Amino acid sequence: MTKQTSSDPQSKSNPEQAIPNFQHGEAGSADMASDSNKAPAESAIIAIPASNDQAKVASPSSRKRSLLESVHDEEPSTKKPRESPSSSPKKNGDSISQKDRFPSPPNEPATKLDKETWQGFCDIESEPTYFSVMLREMGVQGVTVREVFAMDPAVLETLPQPIYGLILLFRHREFGNADQPTECPANVWFANQLPAQNSCATLAMINILMNTIDVETGEHLKQFKDFTQSFTPFQRGEALSSFDFVKKIHNSFAKKMDILEADKHLSNKVNRARREQQEKEGKKGRRTSVDSIETDGSVGDEENAHHFIAFLPVGDEIWKLDGLDVQPTSLGSFDSSKGETWLSAVTDVIAAIMAAGDDDYGVIAMTQSPLLSLRKTACLAMNTLKLVETRLDSVDAGWKSFLISEEEPPTAQTLGVENQIATHPVPDPLKARIDDEKMADLLDRRGRLVKELSRLLADIMNETHNEAEEDQKATERRYDLGPLIQEWLSMLAGNGFLEGNLDRYMPKGKGKGTKSKK
Repeated sequence: MTKQTSSDPQSKSNPEQAIPNFQHGEAGSADMASDSNKAPAESAIIAIPASNDQAKVASPSSRKRSLLESVHDEEPSTKKPRESPSSSPKKNGDSISQKDRFPSPPNEPATKLDKETWQGFCDIESEPTYFSVMLREMGVQGVTVREVFAMDPAVLETLPQPIYGLILLFRHREFGNADQPTECPANVWFANQLPAQNSCATLAMINILMNTIDVETGEHLKQFKDFTQSFTPFQRGEALSSFDFVKKIHNSFAKKMDILEADKHLSNKVNRARREQQEKEGKKGRRTSVDSIETDGSVGDEENAHHFIAFLPVGDEIWKLDGLDVQPTSLGSFDSSKGETWLSAVTDVIAAIMAAGDDDYGVIAMTQSPLLSLRKTACLAMNTLKLVETRLDSVDAGWKSFLISEEEPPTAQTLGVENQIATHPVPDPLKARIDDEKMADLLDRRGRLVKELSRLLADIMNETHNEAEEDQKATERRYDLGPLIQEWLSMLAGNGFLEGNLDRYMPKGKGKGTKSKK
């Protein structure tokens, strides 16, 4: 879905700074990152007795491997597993429980331990619902993700405003890199995407959030931004790749097949790099078995990989933030004093990218959540209503007898604004107008405010319901049905159904009656 396989960005210097609060294991240079998906498997060697063949998974040159070997030699084999006291297999009827072991068997769903221990980033579909849920779980408040159906300023105006950034999904190809600066500007926060990690969707959202003001990003992301403020883009990419808080939320969508496919893809990429290095050095390596090399299909998948890149304004300038680029790219500026907007300028750029490629693309927008503006409006309306009723009490204590409708306004608790209402006082000019109004005008204003609050309540309830539906959809997506489907197909194969109906489902000329060509 979103495997990115283009050339990896390199920093100008190899960072040596430690990343204590965000790093899990060693974040190092690109060669170390290429083995990152296998780090947990090595850690499991300590907790689970393994054969010598299994213990040789890591590269002989890996620093992690040498550390693990020394620990393994010093610890007696009878030592209890470090990861969990129940990590050894337990009989449960005729089956063996693997919930506390990493990795779990390939024919079982990905466990919570699998998702939290695996060091890669899984593929995630370009589904705004999932991205909105991820942002809320990261602690980001008042931000949602919406689909963009046409790159037209008029269409973009129908989305919740303001729009903080646009994210383009397309078949990756380099473009517009001629104007890249030699160093990342101080006012732009930009992180690279590390090799062999399918994190471009999450990275695009993080790149937008880190450059957006007046957005509550939550304590974790705020600390992360402060910690990485002086880093280079490559160092920020390293920090993000080992930021367990974000990685766990991203990989909560991982299924067992996603993990296996990502590990296979990484293994193929490493093997190919080694062979290319051997060819470059003029050495003939040992003939590699067919099972250990990438297929033509895997190479084709790599060449046709999809990729997410971000477009956003920083000040009065528009930037393209592509994690596979070495530095961010300026696309031009706009003059807000003349009524120009960044959206009118960036739509032409994105439309040109689409026209130059194929039709396989998508655009999503990170916008302010409608709930934020609805609740702000509700707070102001409630404070105004309270002021009007106080003024009516001073004019005539029996004003309620003049009401035509007995409709009561919703409460702050019903609107969900009890903790925000004090932060939105009535403006002084409006206070002055209310103080000068007669009783009839005050009653009329009160009636309008009650109707407005009732409408706002309906809109708030609708948006709250939409968020609940998004959460439910994300929960369903996180459930791994792969092993169930595999077991079902095994049963169909066992009773002869698949063999008897193979011709119905196979492409023409590839059924069981087709003779193979020699």
